[in-house]
Amino acid sequence: MRAVSSLAPICFLAPLLLAACSGGAPSAPGNAANAMAPVNAAQPAENASEPPAPAENASISVKAGKVEFDYAWPSEAAGIPDLDAWLRGNAASLRKQTEEGGKSEQASAQQNGYEFHGYSYSEAWHVEADLPALLVMQSDGYSYTGGAHGMPIVTVLFWDKAAKKRLGTSDLFDLPALTETLKPRFCKALNAERSERRGEPVDPKDANQLPEFVQCVDPAKQIILPVSKGGKTLDTIRFVIMPYEAGPYVEGIYEIDLPVTAAVLKAVKPAYKASFGAS
Repeated sequence: MRAVSSLAPICFLAPLLLAACSGGAPSAPGNAANAMAPVNAAQPAENASEPPAPAENASISVKAGKVEFDYAWPSEAAGIPDLDAWLRGNAASLRKQTEEGGKSEQASAQQNGYEFHGYSYSEAWHVEADLPALLVMQSDGYSYTGGAHGMPIVTVLFWDKAAKKRLGTSDLFDLPALTETLKPRFCKALNAERSERRGEPVDPKDANQLPEFVQCVDPAKQIILPVSKGGKTLDTIRFVIMPYEAGPYVEGIYEIDLPVTAAVLKAVKPAYKASFGAS
């Protein structure tokens, strides 16, 4: 499944990351000892006039004892040089956090006499929409830093192909207008999903339930991304609700998908309105 992972800054770019791969074992992981080989290193074309080979999926996997790090992104992103560089830099930053966190946790376990159960970070990106103007991706993963259980990770990324830059959700939407428009449908869909998972209707007046697990949550505070189910436009708005927000940990992540309507289109920023379409 997927703790929300904020996108880390570009602390290390691809050349540094690949250089690190040729060395020895990393020390250990935070949010491992096999040497890491270069990932999908480009080979020079035998004939310069030939078009470059299509990009392949990219992945980085490092393990040192009970410390593990995995990070992957699809060919659609690997084929965009600036985005590929950002993802490699983000992977380098997250790997460093994992190694340092794991080393610290292992030292604490030895010092305080408890068992070191491991330390890990795993995140894989997948495409939710690949349109002429925008690439939309969502990641799923899992982070374990000790304790009874880890936490799922969900991150979103919007790439403006023409401007060659990442966008924030507020670059795409007037967020107050979007969430106000969608809140009635969002709350209804959330309670329907809660009822299905719990096997009984959700009653906001039930004194035996924690209020936060029966009341509607604020859609503006959730992870929001547009996705394309039809493949032609951004026709769906997805809300991702992490564990403990709308229900107990055991219920996992809630994903609420709502179709784009004419009212939703009014909340889309003019620069990106052409990429959206009512379903």
